[in-house]
Amino acid sequence: MTDAKDVNPAGQADGIGRTTSDCGDLVELHVWTSGKSVVRAAFRVEGCSNTLAAAAAAAALAQGRSFGDILALQPGDILDRIAGLPEGARHIADLAVAALHAAVLDAIRNKAEPWKRVYRSRTPT
Repeated sequence: MTDAKDVNPAGQADGIGRTTSDCGDLVELHVWTSGKSVVRAAFRVEGCSNTLAAAAAAAALAQGRSFGDILALQPGDILDRIAGLPEGARHIADLAVAALHAAVLDAIRNKAEPWKRVYRSRTPT
C-alpha cells in the first residue's frame, strides 16, 4: 500500500541520473518512487540503437525493485537482458547502470530534502 505522503503529486520524477560516454552517448533515467522502491522508470537517450536498448533494459529492471536491489545491479545484468549487443558497444551497459544508480541516489537525496524537486527540469512523457 502506498502512503499518500510518499506519492509525488506534481508528477515530476523523484530522481534523475545522467551519464555521458566518451563517444558522446547520453543516458538519462528518471525514477518515480514509493517508499524505498521504484514504481516507474523512464529514459531519454542520445546515441545509437544500442544505447536505446541499454537504457530501456535499465528502466525495465528498475521498476518494482527496492533501492538496494537497484544499487546492486551491474552492467552484466543489462547485458543479460539485451543479448546480442556488439562487443564494441558493451560500454553502453556501464553507462545505463551508472545513470540508473545516479537516479536512485538522487531520489534518496530528494526524499531527505524534497524542496530540491522544485528546481527540476521537466521529465519525459
